[in-house]
Amino acid sequence: MGSVFALLLVFWVSFWALPVQAGRWQIKAQKLFYYAETKIFVAEGEVIIAGEDFTVFCQRARYEMETKTVYLWGPLTITTDGDKLEGQYGWLNLETYHGEVENGHLFLRPGRVKALALAQTTVHVLAKRMEMRGKDRYQAEKALITTCNVCYPQETCTPDWSLRTHKIKITPAGKAKAKHLTFNIKKVPVAYSPYVSLSVKAERHSGFLLPRLVHGSREGTGLEWPFFWDINDSLDLTFYPFYTKKRGFMLGFEGNYALTAKDKGTFRIRYLKDRLGDNDYNNDGIIRDNKKRYWITAKIDQWLAPGWETHLDLDILSDRDFLYEFLSGPLGFDQSHLSYLRRFGRGLEEKNTRYRTSRFWLNHPFGHYFLQGSATYHDSQIPGQQDETLQPIPHLYFSRLTAPLWGPFSLHLENDYVYWWREKGYRGHRLDLAPQLILTPNLWAPLDLLASYRLIHTVYWVNWRDSRGHERLTRTLYEIEGVAAVNLSKIYPLYHFGLLGVKHTLRPEVRYFYRPPVNQKALPEFTLNDRLEPVNRLDYGLLQFLTAKKKEGANVRFFDLVRLWVHQSYDFREASRELKSKNEQRRPFSDLYVEGEIRFPGRLYVKGSTSYNFYGLGWVTANLSADLRNSRGEYIGLDYRWDKARNIDQLNFRFRKNIYRGFFTAYRLQYSLKEDEISSSQLDLEYRAQCWWGIFRIYHNPDENRYSFYVNLVGIGGWGR
Repeated sequence: MGSVFALLLVFWVSFWALPVQAGRWQIKAQKLFYYAETKIFVAEGEVIIAGEDFTVFCQRARYEMETKTVYLWGPLTITTDGDKLEGQYGWLNLETYHGEVENGHLFLRPGRVKALALAQTTVHVLAKRMEMRGKDRYQAEKALITTCNVCYPQETCTPDWSLRTHKIKITPAGKAKAKHLTFNIKKVPVAYSPYVSLSVKAERHSGFLLPRLVHGSREGTGLEWPFFWDINDSLDLTFYPFYTKKRGFMLGFEGNYALTAKDKGTFRIRYLKDRLGDNDYNNDGIIRDNKKRYWITAKIDQWLAPGWETHLDLDILSDRDFLYEFLSGPLGFDQSHLSYLRRFGRGLEEKNTRYRTSRFWLNHPFGHYFLQGSATYHDSQIPGQQDETLQPIPHLYFSRLTAPLWGPFSLHLENDYVYWWREKGYRGHRLDLAPQLILTPNLWAPLDLLASYRLIHTVYWVNWRDSRGHERLTRTLYEIEGVAAVNLSKIYPLYHFGLLGVKHTLRPEVRYFYRPPVNQKALPEFTLNDRLEPVNRLDYGLLQFLTAKKKEGANVRFFDLVRLWVHQSYDFREASRELKSKNEQRRPFSDLYVEGEIRFPGRLYVKGSTSYNFYGLGWVTANLSADLRNSRGEYIGLDYRWDKARNIDQLNFRFRKNIYRGFFTAYRLQYSLKEDEISSSQLDLEYRAQCWWGIFRIYHNPDENRYSFYVNLVGIGGWGR
């Protein structure tokens, strides 16, 4: 018996909290055995083998110290850098991270795949034999790839869609290279490729994207098949070749770069030599005669040095109808606006603007001061007016932010210089100097008082470009403003609808503003600021709102439940104006304006406004917007807009409903009550599942009909629109 113990020394440890060191690894289990002669560890019961960014869970393990190999009996789980590999049996070399798992199920970490409610998704890879070739590197045989939920055994259920391959290799970057791959809907293969390279968890990967098929009364049938080029970690390009039967070939480009989190840029270009002439599309009274049509946009943010940031917004358009005719697609107006807004925090101007604005500017805040220099180009969309469009090149703005001066006094300073240039018409320089002295006495906590005096001195150097030649002109005036408001509030307990209470706040406010009359007829008129009208006006109103307090888990949230604002103005100049005829009437009171909104937590949001004229016109405007939503993505909404002076009478309706499980229908309508016709309508038939969704869309306006569809395989990409 003694010789046996000499040849075989066994250590047994109960309590799995006691670790045994194995190089850079730790092995923990309910029972640990060490065989000294063979240098083998055997672990049993809730085994954990932990290394740096690498953990193995199993029921039984045998570790051979000489070969650095551990044999695993499951069920076993291997986790590394967000990935998870499950199986029944396997082995792993703890030095090279090479190993093998039978009946493996690989969960690849979410790779910023946006799906459904912008949630991240997981890619599943199932295989009879899963081989690990290092950290984040896998090879599988007879594998199935999907983002749908999977079950065991696989014969009992089939994912809605899957990619099946004889062999697949997955790199640390998330790129997958597969041989003899089929795309399957349920169990039916619908497409085959002898070789495919795709991205299963990486955000960027070169290759063709899914095509887009469109059909419309003006385009005919068209196909767009994008190609994405991942140049390097900081730069990518996407090409959008788009051909339609009636319009011809449109070429599109999109480029993105990111040098740092702050230094980034995006540009988008679309160009078409149009075969189809204009029939006054959009009924704007403008007949387009150009065949070469394009839209170029870009946004760039660049930090030159700490505190010195530059920005560029580029927007050049051949004609305004382009944005309406080619609205859909990844380079269309809506998608471009959302893309720029998400990445840069600033989107595009509205489609119906009279000119598109391109601008470059530099900001430098320091202390209480702020400096900005810019150059702006206005691309006029009204034919024949570009030569007369004013361009502010350059524009310099310097200000001293409102800061304490002495006691209750503060000082604010603004200096503004701009050179207005254009091809036809007069040009000139304008310099504004505007210091402002502000008094904010603190007499009583609920009372807000403010009084300010602002001096505005403007200097012009004008080139009239006629017999008057060059001329220097000046303008000096001042502005006086006073504000008095009282904040009154009371808290009421309310224990319904998940609320803890509400706070009712009343804020009556009176504001007086005065600007003296100054003769400005001799001055150039670059903008409205060159004709500052005299003002002697009193504004008064009442703002009240209910602020609700709601507990959400361990946190407390505050939000405005109800808000109501009523205000009006009284014009002293109008009240004392000399009447020119007996039938003329003074009208010192402005329209009474009322605005309110009601917000119920997560359900109903209603906002409305109206104005009333006391001099015979009665109600002159009315706007109402109501939305009822739920957590399932269903909603119904209604907008009504009426303006007597602008002759607007418009009704907008939107609706989305789950009609059966994952089937949705959505409808949008814009109806002109004035014209008694539908301005536009859109019907969507939609199906959403856990791992894919699709939309069939019918769009109509008086000029055309469009039909499109979109299918998105979560984690792979989309086709259509």
